[in-house]
Amino acid sequence: MGLPPFKPFMTRTEFAAHIGVAKSYVTKLGHQGRLVMGQGDNAERIDVAATKALLADTTGAPARAAVVTPAFGDAREAREHYQAEMARLDYEERCGRLLPAEEVRSLVAGAATALRTRLELLPDTLAPRLAATADEAQVRAVLAGEIEAALAELAHQLGKVPARGAV
Repeated sequence: MGLPPFKPFMTRTEFAAHIGVAKSYVTKLGHQGRLVMGQGDNAERIDVAATKALLADTTGAPARAAVVTPAFGDAREAREHYQAEMARLDYEERCGRLLPAEEVRSLVAGAATALRTRLELLPDTLAPRLAATADEAQVRAVLAGEIEAALAELAHQLGKVPARGAV
């Protein structure tokens, strides 16, 4: 699973996690006037892009701007975040909305192999039938039928998703 989606406005806690520092450091930045707050509905939230730009401009050495030491609270928050994420993934899998990656790879590989085999047989299967056919419409109909059969087999293979119990 990748990172959570970027949010243009964040709470102090979210922003601290986003930049990898303790919430107390974000509070300190606020006391220093180095946080840019949103407007209107976002007045209590940090404007992420503007704050990052301000921090970059007001940090002594640019190379040090991204170097921070995570606090104990950050490790606990990260652990809790990943435990919650694992619980969500487990729930999604049990509901049938999520499949294990290896299972999906195996299913797709099997379907691709079946399609490839079917397509590789087309010249040997169709050549004798089409060589004896002078009518162009009939040739098209034969080709369309074989392509449709190959696609139906592919759909059948991809439809072999194992049933999952609902939570």
